[in-house]
Parts: sequence; structure tokens; C-alpha cells
Amino acid sequence: MVKALNCPNCAATFDPTENVCEYCGSYIITSKAKQITFDSDEYKLANKKIFFHEIEMNTNEFPIRSGVANMYYSATKSDGGRLLLTNQRLIFCAHAFNINPNLYWEIYLDEVDQVKLGLNLFITQRIHVFDEEENETTFIVYGGKHWLNELDHALNRIK
Repeated sequence: MVKALNCPNCAATFDPTENVCEYCGSYIITSKAKQITFDSDEYKLANKKIFFHEIEMNTNEFPIRSGVANMYYSATKSDGGRLLLTNQRLIFCAHAFNINPNLYWEIYLDEVDQVKLGLNLFITQRIHVFDEEENETTFIVYGGKHWLNELDHALNRIK
């Protein structure tokens, strides 16, 4: 377990179990949980910067759900990392153990045409995200039905 990290906003050392920098007050989401659903009201009231693994959230952007995920390309190729759903976008960040550790993918929710639940593999499920140009991105996640439910709610809120 990491005992201390640096705040992406002010560079001060902070305790990752606290999720808040004691110097600047920024929220820093570093959860290692397989899946977590956030209480967005906690973030709406604070009016502070919010970071997800060093990625700064936009103005009025709040985390909804985060979890371990693989970006799936084929039966023999995928990249592991974390997936974050906010009220504005879906973000994937690869972890450092990949061949491509700097992989970053995002799509704004207003560019999403549809999301579908795919193949169920025991405890994981595939989620298919289609953009307006019919490009498909597939993720393997824990609790695919929960992800799909949260994605549907977020998409319905922006339309």
C-alpha cells in the first residue's frame, strides 16, 4: 500500500486514504476497490478541484462510478486499468503494468450513441460503447449490469 502521494494540484504530500489534500483541499480519487459508486453530492457541495489518478475533472464534472477494467481488443489482446464514469465523460487509464502504460481513452457522453451489455464471463461482463460514428470500444468490467445502469442514467441526464 502506498503511504503517501503528491497532490496533482499543489504537489504537497497527501495520504491517499483521505482522498483530500490537506493543503489545497482538492479531491484526489485513488481508490483500489474493484468497483465503487460515488456520492456525487459530496463533490458538488465542495467547489474544489477533483482529480482521478492525476486527471483533472472539468468544471461541474463529478465522478459517478469507477472500477477495474480491461480495454478489450481481441481474445489475445487487452489493456488493463481503471474506468471512470462522470456526469460528462467515460475515461479509461491504463495501469503501469501494461505494454502501453500511457494509454488514455475518453469519450464525452454527448458523443455516445449507445451502450450494450455483452458476453458474461463468470464474474466479469463486457460493455460495448458505440459513438455517433458507430465506432465500438469494448471494456471487460466487474458488475457489468451496474455499469450499464449507471451509464444509462448518466446518458439520460444529458439528453
